Amino acid sequence: MKKIIYSIFITLSFISCDKYLDIEPVGQVIPKSVEEYRSFLTSAYSITKESKVLTTYRTDELALSADALGVEQYEDIFIWNDVNPSPLTSVFPYATLYNTIFYTNHVINSEATIEGNQSDKEQLLGEAYALRAMQYFELVNLYAKPYNKSTANTDAAVPITTVYDSEKEYAVESVEEVYALILSDLTKAESLINIQKQEVGYNYRFSMIAVKAFKSRVYLYQQEWQKAMDFANEALAINAEIQNLNVDTSIMPSEYNSVESILALETVASVDMVANTNISKTLIDAYNQTKDVRFSLYFKENTDGSFSSNKSAETKFKVSYRTAELHLTIAECLAALNEDVLAKEKLISFAENRYTTDGFTAYKASVNSLNNDELKAEILEERRREFAIEGQRWNDLRRTTQPKLTKVFNGVTYTLESNDDRYVIPFPNDATINNPNL
Repeated sequence: MKKIIYSIFITLSFISCDKYLDIEPVGQVIPKSVEEYRSFLTSAYSITKESKVLTTYRTDELALSADALGVEQYEDIFIWNDVNPSPLTSVFPYATLYNTIFYTNHVINSEATIEGNQSDKEQLLGEAYALRAMQYFELVNLYAKPYNKSTANTDAAVPITTVYDSEKEYAVESVEEVYALILSDLTKAESLINIQKQEVGYNYRFSMIAVKAFKSRVYLYQQEWQKAMDFANEALAINAEIQNLNVDTSIMPSEYNSVESILALETVASVDMVANTNISKTLIDAYNQTKDVRFSLYFKENTDGSFSSNKSAETKFKVSYRTAELHLTIAECLAALNEDVLAKEKLISFAENRYTTDGFTAYKASVNSLNNDELKAEILEERRREFAIEGQRWNDLRRTTQPKLTKVFNGVTYTLESNDDRYVIPFPNDATINNPNL
């Protein structure tokens, strides 16, 4: 990344809400006004990255056939072959994440010269800080060990750049330093953003609720249970709605226009994934198929008895944060703090919106019978069911138990051992070539 140059002459704009947040280029200009910088930041929002798609292949959520079309792009990711993958293997994003960072850096570093309404300017700057934090959060959770308070100061992470300098050598910073930058950027975003909740169609942009939801997730990954819970509650004070699937299954809770949507930005499914994979047996078995309303909403049965995902590559399925996560974060934090009664109440309250009447009665009785360790495990299972094929599973595996996983591909069994080094993804070859410090 030593010599990455970026252009500041592209502007983009959003089109109508009924086009599911699509973004398209409309011209060229050197930005001066807040409106022009808004278009410039929109170009940063629009840079597509498929890290969530690729990590889903790496989890235990999918089954992949050796006969699948385009399988050579994903099989080595699927079987955790990082040492000598095929040259046709899809590459995890690195340069594109830094490309977005450079866009956000330019907006942030141009604060003194941006012309226009002060409120609009502050909102824009706040979004730039939050979007920059989002890229670093993705980088550190792809290419570094999960946050561990006792080792974060020495665990190697990724380079940090907040001011572009083509002559500077970018050294790898520690996990602690990257997380410190993320939280600093989010604090700045909180002080600047003045839109509490974006309107539908604009909710690919950061708002106050999105920043608080993001901050809650960061603290959750750091196992700062009280802080994660506090920010989840602050976000829920803005919007606490949960879609009751016993009443409304017209859309999925993860769709951009759901009542649960907080930030609808990241791509979580691809055409290849939907067309050429099935849902793994372990994920199917995690559901009570007749009593969990999500099952028939999330999945469809194929003629051969396998299941595939109803969450497609359509732009309407873009999702980064939604209110369901906040409710389950609070339950997880309460259990971690040994507040079992409150954790069970929170989990049960959430589950009432996901299970049939009979299913909920049985689920409630089951939850109330759990001890603390069992409760913690059940909350993670509920996250697994709730966020299936939404790009959350890999990080949940990493940040919690890093369990042993096994998969069968083309008749061969492959194993990811517990606490395996392959829970950290290697830097792409082009990244290490451009920056030997990696």
